[in-house]
Amino acid sequence: MKKITLIVFLLIYNICDAQISNQWSQIFLKWNVKQDNGGTGVVRSIRIDPSDTNSVLIGASTAGIWHTANAGEDYRLVSVGVPEVEWVNEIVFSRKNPKIVYAGTDIGVVKSIDGGLNWNYTGLKKEKPAKYGDLLWVDVSDKSSSIVYATVEESGSYRLLKSKNGGDSWKEMYKTSSKIWDMRVKPNNPNIVYILEESSTTKWINFKRSTDSGVTFTTINNGFPADYSTDSHRARLGTTPANNNVVYVAIGYNGGGDNDKISFFKSSNAGISFDKKCCGNPTNPLENANGATDFLYETCHLAQLTWNFAFTVSETDENFLACAANKLKVSKDGGATWGYDVTGNIITGKQYDYYKSNNAHTGVHGDHHGLSVIGTQIWNGNDGGVYHSSDGGKTVVYDKSDGLGLQELWGFSQSFKNDIMAVGLNHNQICFRDDAVYGGWIGVNGADAMAANVNPIDDQFMYNHPWGHERVERALAGVKGHKMQKLGIELGYITLDNLEFHPHQYYTMYGSDYGDRNKTYKLTKSTDNAESWQVIKSFEDEKKNAVSVKVSFANSNYVYAVVEPNRVIKSVDEGKTWTEVGPPSTLIKNTTLWRLAVSDKNPEHLWVTSKKGTKAQVFFSNNGGRTWSDYSEGLPNQPVYSIIYQRGSDDILYLGTGFGVYYRKKNMSEWKLFGTGMQAGKTPFMFINYAKGKLRLGTSRGLWEVNLLKLTAPKANITANKSTFNEENPVIKFADYSVADKDATYAWSFPGGFPATSTLERPEIRYSKVNGTSFNVTLTVTDARGTSTQTLKDFIKYAKNKTIIK
Repeated sequence: MKKITLIVFLLIYNICDAQISNQWSQIFLKWNVKQDNGGTGVVRSIRIDPSDTNSVLIGASTAGIWHTANAGEDYRLVSVGVPEVEWVNEIVFSRKNPKIVYAGTDIGVVKSIDGGLNWNYTGLKKEKPAKYGDLLWVDVSDKSSSIVYATVEESGSYRLLKSKNGGDSWKEMYKTSSKIWDMRVKPNNPNIVYILEESSTTKWINFKRSTDSGVTFTTINNGFPADYSTDSHRARLGTTPANNNVVYVAIGYNGGGDNDKISFFKSSNAGISFDKKCCGNPTNPLENANGATDFLYETCHLAQLTWNFAFTVSETDENFLACAANKLKVSKDGGATWGYDVTGNIITGKQYDYYKSNNAHTGVHGDHHGLSVIGTQIWNGNDGGVYHSSDGGKTVVYDKSDGLGLQELWGFSQSFKNDIMAVGLNHNQICFRDDAVYGGWIGVNGADAMAANVNPIDDQFMYNHPWGHERVERALAGVKGHKMQKLGIELGYITLDNLEFHPHQYYTMYGSDYGDRNKTYKLTKSTDNAESWQVIKSFEDEKKNAVSVKVSFANSNYVYAVVEPNRVIKSVDEGKTWTEVGPPSTLIKNTTLWRLAVSDKNPEHLWVTSKKGTKAQVFFSNNGGRTWSDYSEGLPNQPVYSIIYQRGSDDILYLGTGFGVYYRKKNMSEWKLFGTGMQAGKTPFMFINYAKGKLRLGTSRGLWEVNLLKLTAPKANITANKSTFNEENPVIKFADYSVADKDATYAWSFPGGFPATSTLERPEIRYSKVNGTSFNVTLTVTDARGTSTQTLKDFIKYAKNKTIIK
């Protein structure tokens, strides 16, 4: 009996150990601790728990639902039970029973029965990759936590749905082809519903009222006009349990500068009639007004109104309002007057911009989406994260974003061994991470930042796309002093792509010069750390981009590229000449091709992935593209975002899809899901840190890592800053680029060089023509799993008249 118990225990232990080792973990969540980074991620919705104002739920634009129990001191992802949820448009607590919470998301309505700590799907649900439109509004009656309404958008139609059983089943109450910009239920009467719907005859947004649960609606034309001739871009509703009969409408027009217009209307009879409270002439429903107490005073404008427009009423004071588009203002008199704070101390936009909103930076990030007010607590969600005021608006909100994993990565790269990183954040900046120098993340420049590339060996150099395209030699003595210059090529618009670095020369790189703006459509190569570029293939005639390029570690003469929409080209001379080797149309049908992986054992073994479509696909060639086969068995009905080959392995591949990472290796008949705990989202960036045994994933919901499927024996790989020398530049800087453990040892041999041997990871060797004009280099790497040796014959050459990088 003891023997059987021991066997069962060991079996359970081994299973648990495997599960733990393959658990995805979100990493590097602390962004604001020490340095300004200008924002970390987009918060679409936010809601204070009416039973505990320290408890707040946060809905992201790409990263699900998060919770703080201690007013933002720390956060936890709580939507793990509904992993398909990315976009969270609105969150509402049941005031009758605050343990009941609903959220309107991209896949429907989800529900919590424990105050938002855990979530489940309701009967209103899409299956990814299908999803609803962005404006899924949800509201719950104060009379019953089971009576809930939701609006959905799909295929050009907008529908109002009602559930009387807590979301188990839903009934369509109303349908329209006009956009529904907001929806609310009268707090004490579940039959009275308000919506803001675009007019079918003008560019105005109408207020509509229903007294029969949305079966029929009346367009109100009493104080708030119906089908008005003035254009409007967006409107928001506000109701409050502080007075069940109060309804507010905030409506605006984004005309730019002095052409912006905003008005606030209040009803005290449940939406039957309205009075204009602000701004401008009371008889003009919508006009530009920027007097000292108007909302638009002092650089408060309405840019991108259809993207960002937050408005709410305090749940404890019917006259306290908060509203924000690019900047946040509050009103304590029902919208008649507005200020950056309620004391009047902060009057100008400059004061607001330089307000110290946390220990690291000043100002409040713009582009606001969510507001929640209870008592003295004001919570705000915007394109930069989460902000909080605990004194009822006496002071401007304070940045409380640290610890939220909301980063939508439009760019990501890391150094080969160290955790030196660069990211491009949607709606935010290029950020660098170097714990030893910066103490964490720092913001560098840009907004809506995209490509972010770290030189894998000389990680002082970055190649980025903040607004323009630049090479950065980052500061190593502090957070300031980065040296920036134009990159010389354009890295493209949201390509989710990276430069490709040469296996043996770390200042040699390949990149697509994207034709999005410059219309050049070129594949380029630099051999001097992006000081200059040469065109190695042009696609100007077809106006297509090379969307992926890979160099083989097995033979660096082999370079492959994917060209839009479904071509694969190959070079066996480092880009001098090219041939077409793409999969035949009979195999790929109408599939758009996307990413590449190449074996490090055989340069003729390559894999290419699909991009779009309802099913992930991978195609494999074992002869350099002469013939192809389908390699997709076991993959889900999800788009593919990335693929990476694990060097030194038995052809282990990792594939990033819209719902996690899949893996496959030699002799496996199909792909398998890799790891647990990963949520739905875009997975465009994958890197392997071999020294730490980690697979790193840059996603639309932050950075993640997991242990590699298998730690392999070392595989030596030599790299250097250059392969030529002359009298003016005789020193070559070598570096280890091997698959090996972090405790590996090195044995270098440099015949003809000085010194002739080294045990350093990065030796610097001096060469002289006196000893010859061509030299071999050998590296032996040893770790706990074995030893590997690589020799590059005639790797170092004398070049008398050639300009050589120092």
